[in-house]
Amino acid sequence: MHPVAGPPPSTNTRYEVARALLVGSATAFAVLWAVLWLPVLVTGSQGSLFLYPLVLLLAVVPWGTTWTALVLAARSRSARDDRRASAVAGISAILLVLAPVLLWFGPVVG
Repeated sequence: MHPVAGPPPSTNTRYEVARALLVGSATAFAVLWAVLWLPVLVTGSQGSLFLYPLVLLLAVVPWGTTWTALVLAARSRSARDDRRASAVAGISAILLVLAPVLLWFGPVVG
């Protein structure tokens, strides 16, 4: 029997899970930012900021998910020298710093 043509299956499960967690947490942070700050940008009023405590409480989930993605990507990078795992770890670290700042201070208008 002939082997099926195509790319070989991925053996780096940690990297795949870390990437999926990173994409999910980045999307969740983007949705939370939009719920909190888009009404402020559109209307110019601070009326929608009553959601602030709820959004910050909900941000705990993507925050923890991003930490998990960082740890998994770092473990994947240490197991195999993989540039993609390094990129996921770097983006996770940036998201861990940037997301709370953007949620706390909102849109920075120059």
